[in-house]
Amino acid sequence: MPDFPLHFYEYNVWANQQIFNRLKELPKEVYRQDIQSVFPSIAHVLSHIYLSDLGWIEVFSGKSMNDALALAEQLKEQTEAKEMEEMEALFLELSERYTLCLQQNEQIDKPLQIQNPSAGIMQTTVSELVPHVVNHGTYHRGNITAMLRQAGYASAPTDYGLYLYLKKTEMA
Repeated sequence: MPDFPLHFYEYNVWANQQIFNRLKELPKEVYRQDIQSVFPSIAHVLSHIYLSDLGWIEVFSGKSMNDALALAEQLKEQTEAKEMEEMEALFLELSERYTLCLQQNEQIDKPLQIQNPSAGIMQTTVSELVPHVVNHGTYHRGNITAMLRQAGYASAPTDYGLYLYLKKTEMA
């Protein structure tokens, strides 16, 4: 399926929005509540997801992995301090960049050479890395689900299977 990277990324956008929608239903303090987990708060998890996604789109756009990591480090404190509504807006802006990139067929299969600081040089393409971006987001949305449950709240369903079902029923 030639459009798979774009379709899979659209799932990622939907799943992130499911989390934001659920957080908006909860008391405002839940977003920054200290929780004994992998991250100290849901705000920190969302910042991490955002900065990772930002780093990858920078790499897809031609920046080096080192530059992308430096940008993430530079923006970390500032991003962690953002309110939930600001983070949601950043996620939406970033999704527009991804969508434009993934709609350009010559861009998604263009060879990329990535100098990964911990793994060496890798030859790949944007289309091969989109599942990594989505999988990373899925993993950390799982962290958020666990944190919400720890705080006494249910999360939001973000399964890919549910997304496919909803997309298919919308088309019917």
